[in-house]
Amino acid sequence: MISVVIPAYNEENAIEACLTAFQNQTTTHPFEVILVDNNSTDKTVEKAKIYADRIPLKIIHEKKKGRGAARKTGFEAAQGHIILSTDADTVIPPHWIETMTAHFADSSIIAITGTGKITDRKKLINAFFNFLQPMSMRAYRLTFGHYWLTGFNFAITKDAYKKAGGFKEELNAQEDVELAFRVKNIGKIKFVKDVPVLVSGRRYQKGFFIGLSSYVSTFVGIVLFKKTNLILSDPR
Repeated sequence: MISVVIPAYNEENAIEACLTAFQNQTTTHPFEVILVDNNSTDKTVEKAKIYADRIPLKIIHEKKKGRGAARKTGFEAAQGHIILSTDADTVIPPHWIETMTAHFADSSIIAITGTGKITDRKKLINAFFNFLQPMSMRAYRLTFGHYWLTGFNFAITKDAYKKAGGFKEELNAQEDVELAFRVKNIGKIKFVKDVPVLVSGRRYQKGFFIGLSSYVSTFVGIVLFKKTNLILSDPR
């Protein structure tokens, strides 16, 4: 069994494309999709329920607002021995589950992290993101000695996740990156670039570097200075 956890807050415009991608998966593995509604006030849940008879979907609710709380609730509900993470504004490729889980054949690997690409901004912004995202992950490893876990595209064994202590529910930004610092003490995080997911570029609608600044500032505050009250701005 493979579990996929998707946190969602007011994603009525994106959730159908996200869940449709699971109808199109080519995989030999049985899987479940756990959608964590984080107090949506729009039609996210209503639209998601349409897929209940199309894919093995579970919709659960987390009242505590925040990315860390939503991801933690989803991971705790997961039944699979491998848990994959993505986002509600993300579209996975047809071979995503099969390709990501295949890397766990190497017993030294306890987590897999991948890349994302955007196509919905201006050509220059798309090009910047699609080139720099994988490059920054390599540069990050040279600096910190491990790859970060990308919330929209990573997988981890359930045992490793539990042993690392799981997501910190108080974090509303960088919860995936913070988790990686604890996971890397347990085993190897492997970076794969051959299964990029399609992510929303809405955070970069005012410009690439303006969008990037929110990630940099929260990284510095949360990961380097251990603050827990920082919030990644909502781009909706």
